[in-house]
Amino acid sequence: MRILRTLQTFLPEEDDASRQAWELSRHLEKQGVPSPILTTYLHTDPHLPEKEIIDGVAIRRLPVQADMMGYGFSLGAISYLRRFDLLHAHGFRDFLTDTAFFLRS
Repeated sequence: MRILRTLQTFLPEEDDASRQAWELSRHLEKQGVPSPILTTYLHTDPHLPEKEIIDGVAIRRLPVQADMMGYGFSLGAISYLRRFDLLHAHGFRDFLTDTAFFLRS
């Protein structure tokens, strides 16, 4: 089983959602359950790597094509979201969450 965690903004931006997502994924990865994190560059340093591994957790940052009052449109997420058995969204009403809902419904 592959579990994808999504959130619009991730580390190094410190907030409860990013810490929770990282801790959950880190513990699952240690148990052999792939649990990468998909995020965007919204409100994040654009010089951060697109792909990196932090303590065993694969992080993928996607570019944002448009930002409408904090709702970041990241069209690259559409094909990426289809590759996982379970999606765990750490956001409420953001592009990643809404796209996952419509793709999996």
